Amino acid sequence: SYRTLPTKLLLNYHPPSLLLNYFYIQDQKQTKKRIIPYLTYALATHTTTMLRSRGNRVQKASESSDQQADSSGSGYAGYPAASPMMGVSRGNDDDERRFTWTGYNDGGTKAFPASGGGAARGRRASGAGIREGKVPAPKNGTRGILMSFALILVLFLGGTTFHYSRGIARATQELQALERRNQRARRDAARDPDALDDDVVGSNEMPSDRLGGDAAEQIESLQRTQKSLASETSSLTAKINSINTNIKGMETQLEAMEKDINSYQLESVTLKEKTQRNVDKANEYKTLFQRSFTESGGKKIIPGKGTEEAETLEQLEDLVERREEILWEKIDDLVERIEQDSVRDAIMTFGNPPYYVKMTIEFPMADPEKDPSEWQRTQGTLVFELAPLEKMPHAVNFFLQQIHHKLWDGCAFVINAMHILQAGPHRHIKAGNYEANAVDLMDKFLKAELDKIAFQEYHEDYPHAKYTLGLAGRPGGPDFYINKIDNSVNHGPGGQDHHDLHEEADPCFGKLIRGKRVIEELSQVPVDHAKGGLFLETVTIVNAVIAYDEQFEEEAD
Repeated sequence: SYRTLPTKLLLNYHPPSLLLNYFYIQDQKQTKKRIIPYLTYALATHTTTMLRSRGNRVQKASESSDQQADSSGSGYAGYPAASPMMGVSRGNDDDERRFTWTGYNDGGTKAFPASGGGAARGRRASGAGIREGKVPAPKNGTRGILMSFALILVLFLGGTTFHYSRGIARATQELQALERRNQRARRDAARDPDALDDDVVGSNEMPSDRLGGDAAEQIESLQRTQKSLASETSSLTAKINSINTNIKGMETQLEAMEKDINSYQLESVTLKEKTQRNVDKANEYKTLFQRSFTESGGKKIIPGKGTEEAETLEQLEDLVERREEILWEKIDDLVERIEQDSVRDAIMTFGNPPYYVKMTIEFPMADPEKDPSEWQRTQGTLVFELAPLEKMPHAVNFFLQQIHHKLWDGCAFVINAMHILQAGPHRHIKAGNYEANAVDLMDKFLKAELDKIAFQEYHEDYPHAKYTLGLAGRPGGPDFYINKIDNSVNHGPGGQDHHDLHEEADPCFGKLIRGKRVIEELSQVPVDHAKGGLFLETVTIVNAVIAYDEQFEEEAD
């Protein structure tokens, strides 16, 4: 807009070429970095030239601006005459001057009054002196002061910008140097953590008095962030080390599982071969029985009345089946009687169910940086909740009696296979060697008549799920085990076909509800897989007690 102050100054004090250059730069949308230096230089140059020309050149009263320009061979104040010309002509009054612009209005000439007096007369004549183009011309002294002030302001802003640019550059360099020192310190700490102490770290800190306030705050903020990151790094390093330890333990378990799988595959092949041999032997016995029955005429095969009536093998088989049914009925009566006695004995001795047993064990805590023989020993507690009395009365009462007589104190967990963790009256001698059924330990079970269970009690509603308890052997006892996986098939009815009565199952009489973390820690204790997973280090049962007045909730897996 021509009414703005910068434009008026340009119209009054600068040639048209400067004005055109200014608008050209504005149209090209250049940055201030190009505009400001150009205008500053042009403003200073033309202001100096203007002031010098006004003081040295006095226009004659009879000389027009055009004549003066022609006589001097140049335009106004030394501008070339070949350029669009700006002339100064006298008005009707001595204090009135007109600026004449030539070559910018379709080849015509337009005059602008410059003095206050002329402007006043123009206003009196037309009522609107500004509409006639009359602009008051400031005096030379006021004009010089304004231009000097503008020049000083530009120089001040330029110097301030230069000063702060240098300060920012210096702060940036110092920040980069600090970062390089911190990187070197971190590399040194990674190579030798003990060599980096607080004094060394402190020496890398940038003194705040060398920087400005904002830069110092940024440095302090960066230092706080660095300390926070260092703390988080230490925490993450500890977690990584823990994860690596767990990974090593899992790798060991996987190796053990692979060995166990290979062992089970070999056992499976062996059992199949043995089963086939038993089938062949059974067929052989059957053929022998048929030959003997034929030769004796059916006599003296089964002593007693009724055998003489059997004239064929089928009749004899019917007789044997009837006798077997009678025997099983007697066994069922005995089992029922034993279970009733067990319920009565358990309630009278230990009170009403549920029953809980707390067992304290001692074992070596895994430390990957030391040899297993040097691992520090620690203690853990296992809490068992026994099965409902109405489902497994004999096995529950059997185990409660063992705990009540402190028979398990001093015994040990000896086998940590892939599927079970087994304990018994055994004593660890050295790595991988045990005294099985140690005399002093086993005698306690024998004297209490609690070494074997009366029969293989089992209930289909209480199978060998993960973390349940089972009695090992036929008949079961005194060893018991904790199922580390679901062994419902292997240890259920028909799962132990290497026994004479293969349809029987191991008694399942309780479950682990507390101490599952202890079981995981025991998995890191080394074992001898060639001997079925025997512990190479001692895992001792310190004591086992019945928790009469305590209630426990089962912890999550």
